[in-house]
Amino acid sequence: MGLFKRRLLCLLLLFVSVGVVAQNRIKVSEFLQESKIASTSNNKLYFVDFWATWCGPCITAKEHLGVLQKQFQEDLYIVSLTSENPLTVERFLQKKPTDLAIAIDYNKETFKDYNVAVLPDGVLFNSQGIVLWRGGAPDLKKEIVAKYLRQNSSKSSLDDIFNIQSIQEDIVVDYSPKENLEIKALNDKAEELQVADTQNYLKLSGSLRQIVGYLAKIYKNQIVLDESLDSNYEVYFKKPLNQSENLAVKLITEMNLGVVRKYNEGEGISFTTDASKFWDTKQIDWGINNAKYLVGDSQIQADNVSLRDVAYQLAYVLDMPIIVPEDNEISLSLHDWDFHYKFFQLMQSDLEDNYGIIAEKKKVSYPVYHIEKKEP
Repeated sequence: MGLFKRRLLCLLLLFVSVGVVAQNRIKVSEFLQESKIASTSNNKLYFVDFWATWCGPCITAKEHLGVLQKQFQEDLYIVSLTSENPLTVERFLQKKPTDLAIAIDYNKETFKDYNVAVLPDGVLFNSQGIVLWRGGAPDLKKEIVAKYLRQNSSKSSLDDIFNIQSIQEDIVVDYSPKENLEIKALNDKAEELQVADTQNYLKLSGSLRQIVGYLAKIYKNQIVLDESLDSNYEVYFKKPLNQSENLAVKLITEMNLGVVRKYNEGEGISFTTDASKFWDTKQIDWGINNAKYLVGDSQIQADNVSLRDVAYQLAYVLDMPIIVPEDNEISLSLHDWDFHYKFFQLMQSDLEDNYGIIAEKKKVSYPVYHIEKKEP
Protein backbone atom coordinates (compact mmCIF):
# COMPACT_ATOMS: atom_id res chain seq x y z
CA MET A 1 0.00 0.00 0.00
CA GLY A 2 1.34 3.43 -0.98
CA LEU A 3 2.07 6.24 1.47
CA PHE A 4 -0.91 8.30 0.24
CA LYS A 5 -3.37 5.40 0.64
CA ARG A 6 -2.05 4.60 4.11
CA ARG A 7 -2.50 8.23 5.19
CA LEU A 8 -6.01 8.32 3.70
CA LEU A 9 -6.95 5.11 5.51
CA CYS A 10 -5.61 6.50 8.81
CA LEU A 11 -7.64 9.67 8.36
CA LEU A 12 -10.80 7.66 7.66
CA LEU A 13 -10.27 5.45 10.70
CA LEU A 14 -9.64 8.51 12.86
CA PHE A 15 -12.84 10.13 11.62
CA VAL A 16 -14.92 7.01 12.38
CA SER A 17 -13.40 6.43 15.82
CA VAL A 18 -13.56 10.04 17.03
CA GLY A 19 -16.96 11.10 15.77
CA VAL A 20 -19.34 12.07 13.01
CA VAL A 21 -20.63 15.46 11.97
CA ALA A 22 -24.13 16.26 13.21
CA GLN A 23 -26.40 16.42 10.15
CA ASN A 24 -28.18 19.79 9.72
CA ARG A 25 -27.20 20.67 13.28
CA ILE A 26 -28.84 19.24 16.40
CA LYS A 27 -32.62 19.46 16.05
CA VAL A 28 -34.73 20.80 18.92
CA SER A 29 -38.29 22.10 18.98
CA GLU A 30 -37.86 24.87 21.53
CA PHE A 31 -35.74 26.03 24.45
CA LEU A 32 -37.70 26.33 27.69
CA GLN A 33 -34.75 28.14 29.26
CA GLU A 34 -31.19 29.08 28.39
CA SER A 35 -28.29 28.28 30.67
CA LYS A 36 -28.07 30.53 33.71
CA ILE A 37 -24.36 29.75 33.97
CA ALA A 38 -22.78 29.61 30.51
CA SER A 39 -22.94 31.96 27.55
CA THR A 40 -24.74 30.98 24.34
CA SER A 41 -21.79 32.20 22.25
CA ASN A 42 -18.15 31.21 21.79
CA ASN A 43 -18.13 27.69 23.24
CA LYS A 44 -15.66 24.97 22.30
CA LEU A 45 -17.85 22.05 23.42
CA TYR A 46 -21.57 21.28 23.63
CA PHE A 47 -23.08 18.44 25.64
CA VAL A 48 -26.63 17.15 25.01
CA ASP A 49 -28.05 15.47 28.12
CA PHE A 50 -30.96 13.17 27.17
CA TRP A 51 -33.32 12.98 30.15
CA ALA A 52 -36.95 12.77 31.38
CA THR A 53 -38.81 13.97 34.44
CA TRP A 54 -39.74 10.36 35.34
CA CYS A 55 -36.10 9.16 35.22
CA GLY A 56 -34.66 9.14 38.75
CA PRO A 57 -31.00 8.74 37.72
CA CYS A 58 -31.43 11.64 35.27
CA ILE A 59 -32.47 13.92 38.11
CA THR A 60 -29.45 12.91 40.16
CA ALA A 61 -27.21 13.50 37.12
CA LYS A 62 -28.47 17.09 36.89
CA GLU A 63 -26.51 17.98 40.04
CA HIS A 64 -23.32 16.53 38.55
CA LEU A 65 -23.85 18.38 35.26
CA GLY A 66 -24.54 21.62 37.14
CA VAL A 67 -21.13 21.34 38.80
CA LEU A 68 -19.45 20.61 35.45
CA GLN A 69 -21.17 23.59 33.84
CA LYS A 70 -19.83 25.91 36.56
CA GLN A 71 -16.31 24.47 36.22
CA PHE A 72 -16.25 25.05 32.44
CA GLN A 73 -18.66 27.94 31.99
CA GLU A 74 -16.40 29.71 29.47
CA ASP A 75 -16.01 26.79 27.03
CA LEU A 76 -18.78 24.21 27.60
CA TYR A 77 -22.54 24.55 27.07
CA ILE A 78 -24.83 21.83 28.44
CA VAL A 79 -28.36 21.33 27.08
CA SER A 80 -30.77 18.94 28.81
CA LEU A 81 -33.09 17.59 26.11
CA THR A 82 -36.40 15.79 26.75
CA SER A 83 -39.22 14.65 24.48
CA GLU A 84 -41.93 15.25 27.06
CA ASN A 85 -44.80 17.70 26.99
CA PRO A 86 -43.40 21.17 27.88
CA LEU A 87 -46.17 21.71 30.44
CA THR A 88 -45.03 18.59 32.27
CA VAL A 89 -41.41 19.79 32.18
CA GLU A 90 -42.30 23.31 33.35
CA ARG A 91 -44.28 21.94 36.31
CA PHE A 92 -41.34 19.71 37.19
CA LEU A 93 -38.88 22.60 37.00
CA GLN A 94 -41.02 24.63 39.40
CA LYS A 95 -40.36 21.95 42.02
CA LYS A 96 -36.86 20.96 40.89
CA PRO A 97 -35.27 24.06 39.30
CA THR A 98 -31.97 23.86 37.46
CA ASP A 99 -29.52 26.40 36.05
CA LEU A 100 -28.87 24.25 32.97
CA ALA A 101 -30.40 24.95 29.55
CA ILE A 102 -33.60 22.93 28.98
CA ALA A 103 -34.91 22.07 25.51
CA ILE A 104 -37.77 20.01 24.05
CA ASP A 105 -37.61 17.43 21.23
CA TYR A 106 -41.33 16.97 20.45
CA ASN A 107 -41.04 14.28 17.78
CA LYS A 108 -37.97 12.59 19.30
CA GLU A 109 -36.00 13.42 16.15
CA THR A 110 -32.71 13.91 17.97
CA PHE A 111 -33.45 10.96 20.28
CA LYS A 112 -33.86 8.82 17.14
CA ASP A 113 -30.83 10.35 15.37
CA TYR A 114 -28.60 9.16 18.21
CA ASN A 115 -30.49 5.91 18.97
CA VAL A 116 -31.25 6.91 22.56
CA ALA A 117 -32.87 3.85 24.17
CA VAL A 118 -31.85 4.05 27.83
CA LEU A 119 -31.75 7.12 30.07
CA PRO A 120 -29.69 8.92 31.15
CA ASP A 121 -27.65 9.25 27.97
CA GLY A 122 -25.54 12.03 26.47
CA VAL A 123 -23.42 13.14 23.53
CA LEU A 124 -20.48 15.57 23.61
CA PHE A 125 -19.89 17.68 20.47
CA ASN A 126 -17.18 20.10 19.44
CA SER A 127 -17.94 23.48 17.88
CA GLN A 128 -18.28 21.92 14.40
CA GLY A 129 -20.94 19.45 15.59
CA ILE A 130 -18.58 16.47 15.57
CA VAL A 131 -19.35 13.77 18.12
CA LEU A 132 -16.41 13.43 20.51
CA TRP A 133 -17.80 11.28 23.30
CA ARG A 134 -20.93 9.28 24.15
CA GLY A 135 -22.18 8.04 27.52
CA GLY A 136 -24.39 8.66 30.52
CA ALA A 137 -24.21 12.10 32.11
CA PRO A 138 -22.76 10.74 35.40
CA ASP A 139 -19.81 9.32 33.40
CA LEU A 140 -18.85 12.67 31.88
CA LYS A 141 -16.00 13.58 34.22
CA LYS A 142 -14.13 16.88 34.32
CA GLU A 143 -10.98 15.08 33.09
CA ILE A 144 -12.84 14.06 29.91
CA VAL A 145 -14.05 17.61 29.31
CA ALA A 146 -10.56 19.02 29.96
CA LYS A 147 -9.01 16.56 27.51
CA TYR A 148 -11.34 17.53 24.66
CA LEU A 149 -10.95 21.23 25.43
CA ARG A 150 -7.19 20.85 24.90
CA GLN A 151 -7.85 19.13 21.58
CA ASN A 152 -10.45 21.61 20.26
CA SER A 153 -9.65 25.30 20.04
CA SER A 154 -12.33 26.68 17.68
CA LYS A 155 -15.56 28.12 19.07
CA SER A 156 -19.14 28.55 17.88
CA SER A 157 -22.43 29.92 19.14
CA LEU A 158 -25.50 27.97 20.22
CA ASP A 159 -27.31 28.91 16.99
CA ASP A 160 -24.50 27.36 14.94
CA ILE A 161 -24.98 23.96 16.63
CA PHE A 162 -28.71 23.77 17.36
CA ASN A 163 -31.49 24.02 14.80
CA ILE A 164 -34.80 25.10 16.36
CA GLN A 165 -37.59 23.58 14.25
CA SER A 166 -41.01 25.16 14.59
CA ILE A 167 -43.62 22.39 14.49
CA GLN A 168 -46.49 24.06 16.31
CA GLU A 169 -48.97 22.61 13.89
CA ASP A 170 -47.83 19.10 14.84
CA ILE A 171 -48.05 19.55 18.60
CA VAL A 172 -50.51 17.02 20.00
CA VAL A 173 -52.80 18.07 22.83
CA ASP A 174 -52.35 15.87 25.86
CA TYR A 175 -54.43 12.75 25.23
CA SER A 176 -57.51 12.11 27.34
CA PRO A 177 -58.72 8.48 27.37
CA LYS A 178 -62.40 7.90 26.59
CA GLU A 179 -62.66 4.45 28.18
CA ASN A 180 -61.77 3.47 31.74
CA LEU A 181 -59.08 1.14 30.35
CA GLU A 182 -57.44 1.47 26.94
CA ILE A 183 -54.77 -0.92 25.65
CA LYS A 184 -52.64 -0.33 22.56
CA ALA A 185 -50.01 -2.76 21.24
CA LEU A 186 -46.60 -1.22 20.44
CA ASN A 187 -44.00 -2.36 17.93
CA ASP A 188 -40.99 -0.71 19.58
CA LYS A 189 -39.08 -2.67 22.20
CA ALA A 190 -39.28 -1.03 25.62
CA GLU A 191 -36.00 -0.84 27.51
CA GLU A 192 -37.55 0.82 30.55
CA LEU A 193 -41.07 1.26 31.80
CA GLN A 194 -42.39 4.79 31.26
CA VAL A 195 -45.03 6.12 33.66
CA ALA A 196 -47.16 9.26 33.28
CA ASP A 197 -49.37 9.80 36.33
CA THR A 198 -51.45 12.88 35.50
CA GLN A 199 -54.61 14.42 36.87
CA ASN A 200 -56.73 12.75 34.16
CA TYR A 201 -55.07 9.37 33.63
CA LEU A 202 -52.36 6.88 34.50
CA LYS A 203 -50.36 5.94 31.40
CA LEU A 204 -47.89 3.03 31.29
CA SER A 205 -45.65 2.19 28.32
CA GLY A 206 -43.48 -0.92 28.33
CA SER A 207 -43.56 -4.69 28.27
CA LEU A 208 -46.48 -6.57 29.81
CA ARG A 209 -44.17 -7.86 32.56
CA GLN A 210 -43.08 -4.31 33.43
CA ILE A 211 -46.63 -2.95 33.40
CA VAL A 212 -48.10 -5.72 35.55
CA GLY A 213 -45.15 -5.46 37.94
CA TYR A 214 -45.73 -1.74 38.37
CA LEU A 215 -49.49 -2.06 38.88
CA ALA A 216 -49.18 -4.91 41.38
CA LYS A 217 -45.95 -3.56 42.95
CA ILE A 218 -44.28 -6.90 42.30
CA TYR A 219 -40.58 -7.46 41.61
CA LYS A 220 -39.93 -8.53 37.99
CA ASN A 221 -38.58 -11.99 38.92
CA GLN A 222 -41.87 -12.71 40.67
CA ILE A 223 -43.73 -12.55 37.35
CA VAL A 224 -43.49 -15.49 34.95
CA LEU A 225 -45.04 -15.44 31.47
CA ASP A 226 -44.35 -17.01 28.11
CA GLU A 227 -42.11 -14.91 25.86
CA SER A 228 -44.89 -14.74 23.27
CA LEU A 229 -47.08 -12.92 25.80
CA ASP A 230 -44.48 -10.37 26.87
CA SER A 231 -45.21 -7.86 24.12
CA ASN A 232 -45.07 -4.09 24.50
CA TYR A 233 -48.11 -1.98 25.23
CA GLU A 234 -49.33 1.50 25.95
CA VAL A 235 -52.00 1.33 28.65
CA TYR A 236 -54.28 4.12 29.90
CA PHE A 237 -56.36 4.01 33.08
CA LYS A 238 -58.86 6.85 33.15
CA LYS A 239 -59.14 8.78 36.41
CA PRO A 240 -60.56 8.91 38.99
CA LEU A 241 -59.31 5.41 39.78
CA ASN A 242 -61.27 3.05 41.96
CA GLN A 243 -58.96 2.70 44.97
CA SER A 244 -60.42 -0.67 45.91
CA GLU A 245 -59.86 -2.11 42.42
CA ASN A 246 -56.74 -4.15 41.60
CA LEU A 247 -55.52 -2.55 38.35
CA ALA A 248 -53.16 -5.42 37.54
CA VAL A 249 -56.03 -7.92 37.72
CA LYS A 250 -58.23 -5.58 35.69
CA LEU A 251 -55.62 -5.39 32.91
CA ILE A 252 -54.95 -9.14 32.88
CA THR A 253 -58.68 -9.91 32.80
CA GLU A 254 -59.27 -7.44 29.95
CA MET A 255 -56.52 -9.18 27.95
CA ASN A 256 -58.22 -12.56 28.54
CA LEU A 257 -55.30 -13.87 30.60
CA GLY A 258 -55.23 -15.71 33.90
CA VAL A 259 -52.90 -15.79 36.90
CA VAL A 260 -51.65 -18.75 38.91
CA ARG A 261 -49.85 -17.96 42.18
CA LYS A 262 -47.07 -20.24 43.38
CA TYR A 263 -44.29 -19.82 45.94
CA ASN A 264 -40.49 -19.89 45.66
CA GLU A 265 -37.78 -19.72 48.28
CA GLY A 266 -34.62 -17.66 48.02
CA GLU A 267 -32.67 -14.70 49.34
CA GLY A 268 -34.75 -11.63 50.04
CA ILE A 269 -35.40 -8.86 52.54
CA SER A 270 -38.19 -9.06 55.07
CA PHE A 271 -39.76 -5.92 56.57
CA THR A 272 -41.41 -5.84 59.98
CA THR A 273 -42.82 -2.49 60.99
CA ASP A 274 -44.02 -0.10 63.62
CA ALA A 275 -46.24 2.02 61.38
CA SER A 276 -46.67 4.69 64.04
CA LYS A 277 -43.14 5.88 63.21
CA PHE A 278 -43.79 6.37 59.49
CA TRP A 279 -43.42 9.89 58.10
CA ASP A 280 -46.59 11.72 57.15
CA THR A 281 -47.13 13.20 53.66
CA LYS A 282 -45.91 16.71 54.50
CA GLN A 283 -42.16 16.02 54.50
CA ILE A 284 -41.77 16.15 50.69
CA ASP A 285 -44.00 17.93 48.15
CA TRP A 286 -43.23 17.68 44.42
CA GLY A 287 -46.72 18.57 43.19
CA ILE A 288 -49.53 16.56 41.65
CA ASN A 289 -48.21 15.69 38.18
CA ASN A 290 -44.52 15.23 38.96
CA ALA A 291 -42.53 12.05 39.48
CA LYS A 292 -43.33 10.23 42.71
CA TYR A 293 -39.87 8.69 43.01
CA LEU A 294 -36.29 9.87 42.75
CA VAL A 295 -33.98 6.86 42.73
CA GLY A 296 -30.36 7.97 42.82
CA ASP A 297 -27.08 6.08 43.05
CA SER A 298 -27.51 5.50 46.78
CA GLN A 299 -30.71 7.22 47.94
CA ILE A 300 -34.45 6.69 47.39
CA GLN A 301 -36.85 9.59 47.86
CA ALA A 302 -40.61 9.34 47.42
CA ASP A 303 -43.55 11.73 47.72
CA ASN A 304 -46.92 10.39 48.93
CA VAL A 305 -46.41 6.69 48.25
CA SER A 306 -47.06 3.48 50.18
CA LEU A 307 -44.66 1.07 51.82
CA ARG A 308 -45.52 -1.42 49.08
CA ASP A 309 -44.58 1.18 46.44
CA VAL A 310 -41.23 1.81 48.13
CA ALA A 311 -40.57 -1.93 48.47
CA TYR A 312 -41.24 -2.31 44.73
CA GLN A 313 -38.64 0.35 43.88
CA LEU A 314 -36.17 -1.11 46.36
CA ALA A 315 -36.59 -4.63 44.94
CA TYR A 316 -35.48 -3.38 41.53
CA VAL A 317 -32.37 -1.52 42.70
CA LEU A 318 -31.29 -4.37 45.01
CA ASP A 319 -32.40 -7.09 42.57
CA MET A 320 -34.19 -9.24 45.13
CA PRO A 321 -37.72 -9.69 46.56
CA ILE A 322 -38.85 -7.43 49.41
CA ILE A 323 -41.50 -8.91 51.72
CA VAL A 324 -43.81 -6.38 53.42
CA PRO A 325 -46.60 -6.95 55.97
CA GLU A 326 -49.90 -8.34 54.63
CA ASP A 327 -51.84 -5.70 56.57
CA ASN A 328 -53.13 -3.29 53.90
CA GLU A 329 -53.50 -0.46 56.38
CA ILE A 330 -49.74 -0.62 56.95
CA SER A 331 -48.62 -1.46 53.41
CA LEU A 332 -50.96 0.77 51.37
CA SER A 333 -51.24 3.99 53.40
CA LEU A 334 -49.37 6.96 51.88
CA HIS A 335 -46.19 8.49 53.32
CA ASP A 336 -43.05 10.40 52.32
CA TRP A 337 -39.67 8.61 52.23
CA ASP A 338 -35.96 9.43 52.09
CA PHE A 339 -33.42 6.71 52.89
CA HIS A 340 -30.09 5.17 51.82
CA TYR A 341 -30.07 1.78 50.06
CA LYS A 342 -26.59 1.16 48.60
CA PHE A 343 -25.00 -0.23 51.79
CA PHE A 344 -27.30 -2.63 53.60
CA GLN A 345 -26.30 -1.76 57.17
CA LEU A 346 -26.77 1.94 56.49
CA MET A 347 -30.15 1.20 54.92
CA GLN A 348 -31.12 -0.82 58.01
CA SER A 349 -30.22 2.11 60.27
CA ASP A 350 -32.12 4.63 58.11
CA LEU A 351 -35.26 2.50 57.99
CA GLU A 352 -35.27 1.62 61.67
CA ASP A 353 -34.35 5.08 63.01
CA ASN A 354 -36.65 7.10 60.73
CA TYR A 355 -39.57 4.74 60.08
CA GLY A 356 -39.51 1.95 62.67
CA ILE A 357 -38.90 -0.65 59.93
CA ILE A 358 -36.75 -3.69 60.78
CA ALA A 359 -35.11 -4.97 57.57
CA GLU A 360 -33.60 -8.48 57.60
CA LYS A 361 -31.77 -10.11 54.71
CA LYS A 362 -32.50 -13.83 54.84
CA LYS A 363 -34.04 -16.80 53.05
CA VAL A 364 -37.69 -15.96 52.41
CA SER A 365 -40.74 -17.54 50.81
CA TYR A 366 -42.17 -15.21 48.19
CA PRO A 367 -45.09 -15.45 45.73
CA VAL A 368 -44.47 -15.93 42.01
CA TYR A 369 -47.28 -15.07 39.60
CA HIS A 370 -47.59 -17.11 36.40
CA ILE A 371 -49.54 -15.22 33.72
CA GLU A 372 -51.09 -17.58 31.21
CA LYS A 373 -53.61 -17.63 28.40
CA LYS A 374 -57.05 -18.73 29.51
CA GLU A 375 -58.28 -22.02 28.20
CA PRO A 376 -60.75 -21.52 25.34
